[in-house]
Amino acid sequence: MVRAFGYCNDVIESGAPSRLCRGRERWLEGLPDAESCVVFRNVVSGAQFTDDSARDALRGYRFAGVSAGTLLAELFPGATVFAFCHTGDPIALPDDLVLEEDWVEPMHGGIRSRSAVRWVCKAAGPVVDELLNGEIEGEPGPRAEGFVVVKGTQVSAELLDAIYHLSGFSDATQTPQELYAASALPEVLEHSLAVVLLHLDKHGPAVAIYTAEPLQAEETIRRVARDSGAFAVPFAIPPMLARWDRALYELRLDWDAETYGEFPVPPADDAGGRWSARSRRIGAMRDDGSEGEGEGGPEGGENGGEGGEGEEEE
Repeated sequence: MVRAFGYCNDVIESGAPSRLCRGRERWLEGLPDAESCVVFRNVVSGAQFTDDSARDALRGYRFAGVSAGTLLAELFPGATVFAFCHTGDPIALPDDLVLEEDWVEPMHGGIRSRSAVRWVCKAAGPVVDELLNGEIEGEPGPRAEGFVVVKGTQVSAELLDAIYHLSGFSDATQTPQELYAASALPEVLEHSLAVVLLHLDKHGPAVAIYTAEPLQAEETIRRVARDSGAFAVPFAIPPMLARWDRALYELRLDWDAETYGEFPVPPADDAGGRWSARSRRIGAMRDDGSEGEGEGGPEGGENGGEGGEGEEEE
């Protein structure tokens, strides 16, 4: 299996943010008095697959095998990371809590309710990964809804209020889920270096790092991926919206085999998906008048179909 680490940087308007993973997640409706601002974003997600059709891809940050704690430490040296959750489980709370508030969470429009805990805790190194995945040594554990990166070692009261505005009205019982209010991002970034949100990908969350100023992250992302044994793959749009087979095809086009060696992702044996290497060769043969199947081969592309569930063409 190939472990890949996809990344993309773009910008959004906090008052009119771009869409998230189709059918899985959307932004909460914005606060009516919030001023729209440009926010810079780096999105990273992982995948595991056997060939460049990516039909069997497992998608989500965790599948790259890259530590989120290491990535944040490299991007923001000397800073402190705090995890936050608005709908925490009262029997699964993390250590190093700086905020713990019990409340009753209404569900399904108030038909039901359950006990919940709003919490914020300090996180560093492997703790970041445990809270991102909701697992501690393979056992279920507390799961964060996001992270903030701050100077110093304290979370201000203003930042706690801003985090509440960001995620305090989330509803994971909706379809698509509504987890964050983009209109609150500028307020959070007034009191922090970055806020990290966990947007839904197909089999697990992708990690989106929002900053008030452009973050030159590409070289760090590629280095951390390489050190972790993952193959870094650039995307034109956030990975949770895009097709891995197309991204791999476009990367292969510019691949310098003399400098970097053989392309590390094998071509699909059966022509694979629309963007696989062998599919393109077959299409080229047909253009030359040779026999062969047209572009796309006999079967669909990534995850078994044109476009794929929850995925967009770039």
